[in-house]
Amino acid sequence: MTDIRLPLGGLKFSVRVAILCVRGERLLANTAEGLGFWFLPGGALSTDEDITTCAAREWLEETGVQPGPLRLVGVLENFFGPPHKRQHELGFYFRMDAPPELPDGRFTVLDNADYFYDWIPLAEVVTRPVYPLALTQFLRTGTGEVRHLVERG
Repeated sequence: MTDIRLPLGGLKFSVRVAILCVRGERLLANTAEGLGFWFLPGGALSTDEDITTCAAREWLEETGVQPGPLRLVGVLENFFGPPHKRQHELGFYFRMDAPPELPDGRFTVLDNADYFYDWIPLAEVVTRPVYPLALTQFLRTGTGEVRHLVERG
């Protein structure tokens, strides 16, 4: 299988799957020392892979913990990056309650030791910043709803 990341029309096009993992009033996000921003667990969709399988695979690769039930809450068309490195990302966002065996504090991302996870209070998600910014709307998506958003940065 090959990750869906392609140079197209002067930009990079990719398909990403991410998980909003919530425990109480906290969201799991990752970053690296000095990076300056946070982002959600997940990664690139591979060819011949459906989005739910991808979300479960990425979660397991990054945390070593089996995922709980995944609920699709959002689809995001995300346009970002400087003019010479523009990106167009199609993202599928799932919500999941944190599995109980997941650490309650900071821990290393298993497939990239330069990055770590930590729990961010939901009230601080906007001020950290945590990308994509649309995740605040996805967190408010009700059961049975899926939101479609466009974010241009």
